[in-house]
Amino acid sequence: MTDQTPLRHIKIEGYSQTRDYISPRRGNSPPIKIRDRRVHGSRIQQHINSIKKQFDSLKEIDLPDGIVRDDAVYVEFISDYDFELAFDSLNSDAAIPKFQLLNIKKETTEDGSRYRVNVMLTEGGISHFLIKVNEYISENTRYKGKETETPKNNKLISNIESIQLATLEAFWTEPRENPFPEENDIVWWEVWFRKKKGIEPASEYNKIIYQLGLVDAQISEQELIFPEHFIKLVKASPRQLSESLFLLDNLAELRKPKETADFFTNLNISEKEDAVNELKSRIENHTTKNSVAICILDAGVQKQHPLLRDFIPNSNLFSYKLDSWGTHDSGSGIEGGHGTGMAGLALYGDLTAAFSSTSNIQIYHQLESVKFINKPDPHNPLFYGAVTLEAVNTPIVSAPFRPRIYCMAVTDKDQAYYGRPSSWSASLDKITFGSEDENLEKQLFFVSGGNVIIETPSEFPDKNVLESVHDPAQAFNAITVGAYTEMDTIDYNEFPDSELLAESGGMSPANSTSVIWENDWAIKPDIVMEGGNLINQRGDIVTSHSLRLLTIHKNYRSNLLQTFGDTSAATALASRFAARLKNEYPGLWQETIRGLMIHSSDWTQTMLGGKSIQDVASFNKDEKRNLLRSFGYGVPNLEKALYSAKNSLTLIAEKEIKPFKKEGNIKFNDIHYFELPWPAEVLQDSLGETDVKLNITLSYFIEPNPGSRKYSNKFSYQSHGLRFNVIKPNEDVETFHKRVNKNTREEGESGFSGESWIIKEQYRNKGSIHRDFWIGSGADLATRNQIAVYPVSGWYRMRKKLEMYDSSVRYSLIITIEAPKIDVDIYTPIRVLIPIEV
Repeated sequence: MTDQTPLRHIKIEGYSQTRDYISPRRGNSPPIKIRDRRVHGSRIQQHINSIKKQFDSLKEIDLPDGIVRDDAVYVEFISDYDFELAFDSLNSDAAIPKFQLLNIKKETTEDGSRYRVNVMLTEGGISHFLIKVNEYISENTRYKGKETETPKNNKLISNIESIQLATLEAFWTEPRENPFPEENDIVWWEVWFRKKKGIEPASEYNKIIYQLGLVDAQISEQELIFPEHFIKLVKASPRQLSESLFLLDNLAELRKPKETADFFTNLNISEKEDAVNELKSRIENHTTKNSVAICILDAGVQKQHPLLRDFIPNSNLFSYKLDSWGTHDSGSGIEGGHGTGMAGLALYGDLTAAFSSTSNIQIYHQLESVKFINKPDPHNPLFYGAVTLEAVNTPIVSAPFRPRIYCMAVTDKDQAYYGRPSSWSASLDKITFGSEDENLEKQLFFVSGGNVIIETPSEFPDKNVLESVHDPAQAFNAITVGAYTEMDTIDYNEFPDSELLAESGGMSPANSTSVIWENDWAIKPDIVMEGGNLINQRGDIVTSHSLRLLTIHKNYRSNLLQTFGDTSAATALASRFAARLKNEYPGLWQETIRGLMIHSSDWTQTMLGGKSIQDVASFNKDEKRNLLRSFGYGVPNLEKALYSAKNSLTLIAEKEIKPFKKEGNIKFNDIHYFELPWPAEVLQDSLGETDVKLNITLSYFIEPNPGSRKYSNKFSYQSHGLRFNVIKPNEDVETFHKRVNKNTREEGESGFSGESWIIKEQYRNKGSIHRDFWIGSGADLATRNQIAVYPVSGWYRMRKKLEMYDSSVRYSLIITIEAPKIDVDIYTPIRVLIPIEV
């Protein structure tokens, strides 16, 4: 930003109207395999009859006293190669379902890709599918009252290759990297159970404990609860679980649980003490008991350090096991302490800058620490979703009205989810979304993307591209922080024949990415912050203090300072950034703080390959995708996030929308049309032929509903989605409304073309935050003050029986107009119209 006058962003209210909404989009139907209906139908009929015989034999088994189970059987539907199944038709939404889809696995072999779908069938469900097959063989579909030559139920039956009784392995939803355990190996399982409507969870828990006890399985006390599942940890062999399979009538999935996952440093201790004391004399502490707190979830913090003790009182120290663990920093693997290093960066940023300055340092936020990992005494079993939920709630009980920001750099790289939600990542989404029923507020949560270990120079950056962001950083709502670097100073006397491993402004050697994920999943990391650099010295990887950040050491008596880096450092810096935003704008929603950080981000020239932001529009598919999935939206700019300027106007709208309604079926409900206050005269007269930038970010939190059913729209992980569109240059308001809302069209009207963006919808519309740019003349932008925000589908709509379709949800819309001319004032005309700042 070229204008140095800080002006507060403008919050707008009353500039929108709500109208009924019908989506103009049409889904693409998957291909259906052409079959000889009688041959194929007879074969599928035989498969179902075989299932019926096995079901009848199971009913004759004498159950132990006290055991009552539904008359149900688990069945696996398998598709033909390169064809999808009719997923929605394999599930019943009835209060007492005759059949219910449990999980979907996509299997890729040399022959192509196919789907294996695990379904629970009752006796009525078996009859249901027999009827469907009989109709497929003997009846045709009707269209507009006329009979066609297409078999009835063609979409359901034709793509099925086989139906068989499910084995225990059919419930295993892990990728191939995590093979199914051997038959007699006693291991921990993450067991996902279906919640039954109208049945108290407590009674289900008791039944499960009793049933698994019959095969001598061990069950953890911890649990996670989601809208359609509850999760327990069970220790047993596959053989033991197989013996209990016919007793467990609400089993849904089996998963694998966690396995966790220069100048100043060369001073002698006396010199370090002098430097720390001098810095301490320049610190101005503005914190109070209810100041914003950065809550660090780690291995504890050594609060006695002189640069910490005033900002993290004893009442701010918590522990998952207070009596046996304590609250001190027990982090192993990093000599200076991982939690303590995080704390120093979260409070001060890189201490190199603080020590090098002579200015006073203003501190407005405090710290909290929750010790929720302790490697000498690991959680047994390792169930980090439940542990994280408990860790997050602990300080809330102690200080319920304190605004806080959660910061966690504990991840697990041993399990590859490739964007697919896990119980741990879903718990982060649950934490951020909050719960009205449990009176839990929405939260800001920062999580590191996880570190890539570069062992030889030739591995960089290909290894970074191929190593997925670690669990739980695939969470939709959490801000996932990756690492880039600007550090480029090497002492060539100490490191002769050396060169930087990473180019300044480019990817830090520690950064992991989501490049190899399927396109459905969120863009991760969301942002990148400084993570340090490495040296290539004659083909060896070397670490230098000059290429790392400076923070505090847990040994406050004999060391005081340590260097620190990677995605952990980046995450601590990001949480500090958010605390400064939250302190400046305490009334803004969490969605807005998150949105402002991403909204203010930019890619460096190195990330763009020396090109400009305009050139991104011409990037090919792979270039654009790799840019977003390596760096997110780039590096946040604190000045832009905090303030507008005369030549850079930021408007903020915080709204609630009701996405769906029940009118027989669940339909779309509301669309919001914004007619924004706009500096049209200045844009036309002073910037008519000058390129200006329009930057828009839409931020919201989704409620998670995890499970391995992502290939069916009905089982979307996200509760809802939102999208935005902007009126095009020279497009009238009526045409704009017709383009985005089918409800405003006359019968048969179609053919409305979309907008021109730099990132484009197919890339930005992932996860639960969406950002894009438009660059064009001031004259064209002068008419672009109409914006629509509208819903897309999710489980609130598709899962009717959960009765969440009446829910209202929040969102933040952030709009910035940025002009290159510093002598142009586009801020004041709007400031006069809206005298109340944020």
